[in-house]
Amino acid sequence: MRKKHKEKDKKGIALVLFIAFIMLTSTIGYVFKGDSKEKYNDFSFSIGDDQRWHTKINGMQISFKYFPADLEKINLSTEIVNKIKNTNMIYFTHNPENYYSGDIALLKETFWPYFKIYAEIGLTEKNDFGLPLIDCNNATFAAPVIYISESNQTDFYIDNDCIVFEINSGEDFIAIKERLLYSLFGVME
Repeated sequence: MRKKHKEKDKKGIALVLFIAFIMLTSTIGYVFKGDSKEKYNDFSFSIGDDQRWHTKINGMQISFKYFPADLEKINLSTEIVNKIKNTNMIYFTHNPENYYSGDIALLKETFWPYFKIYAEIGLTEKNDFGLPLIDCNNATFAAPVIYISESNQTDFYIDNDCIVFEINSGEDFIAIKERLLYSLFGVME
């Protein structure tokens, strides 16, 4: 009987030691994890526990899903960036059925705090939301329009004072939004 008790004690001690080993190695791994820092142009980025890229721009801590180098293939002309930077007001518009309407509203909200550009939202068709009818015909030099449309391709282009974002998927919306923000912040050209 005593022999069985000693065998149980050995198994219990082995289990406790195994659990302690796992806890210790996971703690050491967390404390000494690799430093995930990258530079892009003059900006330092670090990847956070949220798996987002964090950087400080104009004294503000800002996070992005994509690292700038991942967005270099998205062609954004300096003409578009300058048109946005050189205005005090901009309109965002889209079709009322646009899948990204919530994301567009969030993008609009970044323009005043980060760039001091007043942004307003409209829709391209009559709607029950009380939003004004805005399309590319309303675009002016003083108040350009950003028209965001769903498409089978992802692209930016400008037609007079109307900036068109064609979006193919949800990931493309995030990528095109971040490509625009990186350019407006001066991180990318």
